[in-house]
Amino acid sequence: MNWAEAISRLHADGCSLVIVTILSVEGSSPRATQTKMVVSENGIYDTIGGGNLEFRAISKARDLLAAATPAVVREWVTLGMDLTQCCGGRVELLYECLPARNFDIVVFGAGHVGKALVKILSDLPCRVRWMDSRSEVVDRVRQEQKLPSSVRIRHLKRPDVEVEECGPNAYYLVMTHSHELDLELVQAILSRSDIHYCGLIGSKSKAAKFRNRLKRKQFSEQEIARLISPIGLSEVPGKRPMEVAVSVAAQLIALHHGRSSAAAPVRSGTVRTAGHAGA
Repeated sequence: MNWAEAISRLHADGCSLVIVTILSVEGSSPRATQTKMVVSENGIYDTIGGGNLEFRAISKARDLLAAATPAVVREWVTLGMDLTQCCGGRVELLYECLPARNFDIVVFGAGHVGKALVKILSDLPCRVRWMDSRSEVVDRVRQEQKLPSSVRIRHLKRPDVEVEECGPNAYYLVMTHSHELDLELVQAILSRSDIHYCGLIGSKSKAAKFRNRLKRKQFSEQEIARLISPIGLSEVPGKRPMEVAVSVAAQLIALHHGRSSAAAPVRSGTVRTAGHAGA
């Protein structure tokens, strides 16, 4: 796998990586300028020439990965003096550290709002797992939309299993075409203790009914309180699918950046209806 393929694969898998590039060369060196290598936690892809130069670059890249913060670092290395390599020249290396995305969003429902929301999320630094119980809808989305590697759509078969297989600390959006399916999903999500957000699309009336049903199913007050419904920010009103999607995306971004007040429901009178969720 070459460095370009490695970046695409690691990015799709949500892995941290460092791109090492030979920026400039003075004298002789193992490889020419613009030669690249990619270093991940568990792999090395392509080469900048091998030997002590590459060993040093891998070690520095792994240090950057351990720091887990975005970074761009440049350094000059004298091959003879610093590394006892016989080439004898000097090489300038560029390290670009790209930490793993830790903003995981799970969207249930590929209706009007779901499509609009994923369209927004596909341009954000997050990973999106997108599911719908209607196989024909999933097939149509795959045919009609060119989804980036950060978005993966699949057929939803078992709500409890699909939720269980999601990673920790995810943000969940429930906006399917079926209230019963919505309830199954909400139950499965609230049964987890490691969620960042559980949002249910719908009106205040729908939200009240769901909370009552959850209470009858022996969910605690603390568990029920984690359900955000209606969803979206009060500062972004509107009922059109894209307006709802913008409001919800803004709420997720605010929460991800630590603004806990964004978890508050939309203001009284603003309705996020489930009618937009259907195809």
